[in-house]
Amino acid sequence: MNRSFCWILLILLLQGFPRGITAQTANDTTASQQSGAAADDPSQFFTRIELFNELQHNPKDYYWNQTTLRTIVKLGKRFTTRLDIPYGYNTLSSPEGEKHNGLGDISFRLLGFKLIDDPKSAITLSMEVSLNTAESKLLGTGKNMIIPLLSYTRTLKKPGNLVSVVLQQTNSFSGDETRENVSFTKLQGVYIKVWSKKMWTVVAPVIYIDYVHGGTSMNLEGRMVYATAPRSNFWVQAGAGLYGDFLLRYQWAAQVGYRYFLFRNMNWKRK
Repeated sequence: MNRSFCWILLILLLQGFPRGITAQTANDTTASQQSGAAADDPSQFFTRIELFNELQHNPKDYYWNQTTLRTIVKLGKRFTTRLDIPYGYNTLSSPEGEKHNGLGDISFRLLGFKLIDDPKSAITLSMEVSLNTAESKLLGTGKNMIIPLLSYTRTLKKPGNLVSVVLQQTNSFSGDETRENVSFTKLQGVYIKVWSKKMWTVVAPVIYIDYVHGGTSMNLEGRMVYATAPRSNFWVQAGAGLYGDFLLRYQWAAQVGYRYFLFRNMNWKRK
């Protein structure tokens, strides 16, 4: 049994810990839940499964393609967990024998918590961890990382539209000693414009502040989402790198994805 499989098995077991609980209807308070754009609002914790693929072209003239399976579980009115399992392909030249495709770095949210939740605004705090599970140096950072995250969401006058700011700090704490340490801040803005109950757009500028090499970088992303059914969404997304040379800054990116809500609205209670 290899290391990557052990990590996946352990995290899946941890994700499944809320046994003995059942779902019941409940209402989240921010307006995006009513508009159908719940999963694109950082303050919402709806239980769902997502599968998405992203193709990036790097300024150093190589391509990165990654497919990610994501599961999010809502626990009560204010708590959540999340698990991301990525499978990637990297065209960057490498020493002979280095894998170009395979499992990437698995990440999971230990716990997310809503500090404030009212009809007009929400503040959430979460702690996430990224594990050094990649099958080769081309597929991951080589580091275990801890990622605290804070978000603020505010609804606008028109029902369903909102703005959000997400602040994320990433620091490596162990892993391959031959690989560079990781330390950066990610600041993301989110604007959701609802066109109808079945369609909305998301605009998200992202700024990275690199503490290892110094400097800032920026990407700009836009997403169009269509609700194919009350419990399912399909989206397409495009992104452009505006400036900087940070690793996560790309030249351009394209993404397609699908999500399925296990429950339309849900709250957990113990039997």
